[in-house]
Amino acid sequence: FFTANAANTYAVDASITQSVSSWACAKNEIFGRAIIECYVEDCSSPGGAVSSYCLSNYNNALAAGYKYIDLYAFPCTGYTSCKSPTTQVNELVNFVSSNHMVVQTIWLDFEKSSACTSNWNLGSAGNIALAKQFTNATKATGLNWGIYSSNGNWKNLFGSADAIVDSSFKVWYANFDNQDNYNDWSSGNAFGGFISPSGKQYSNGSVT
Repeated sequence: FFTANAANTYAVDASITQSVSSWACAKNEIFGRAIIECYVEDCSSPGGAVSSYCLSNYNNALAAGYKYIDLYAFPCTGYTSCKSPTTQVNELVNFVSSNHMVVQTIWLDFEKSSACTSNWNLGSAGNIALAKQFTNATKATGLNWGIYSSNGNWKNLFGSADAIVDSSFKVWYANFDNQDNYNDWSSGNAFGGFISPSGKQYSNGSVT
């Protein structure tokens, strides 16, 4: 669920390739925005990489008629194999540019990982400093960036819901309460100094 230009927009995200017909099915329901995983941790090697599913998903979403497409990125953190934040950001930006992809927002996903369990392992202060390296690296790209996280993940990574990384970014937050509104933001789900959210992941279900 997103608010943009004073209009409510429902979105669906995908981490593996979906067919044109699957994207079309989602679009024909209520989902007018596609959000595609485009960068993954790959913590063992090479330490951050463009997702092999990204371009096919993007092209299939386009073919299904999507005009509003976002990307999201899981940065590699906490492993000696991880490339620098600037390198990871630039790899994704160069991929977007070289494939002539038109995207509205790229979301940095700040959360603990079930695949790379030692990510974000630098302690609260170290994690904040690392997150700032990622946000700072995005600012010279000329693209529109945001942050995805949740109150629980934010406290887990950065020690407190009040910890600040960069509150000038747009924020997309998760709270699986099945409510397509932001009424819960100010009642225990706010974090990071963000004043108001741009998006909410309120359901972890699948589109059928």
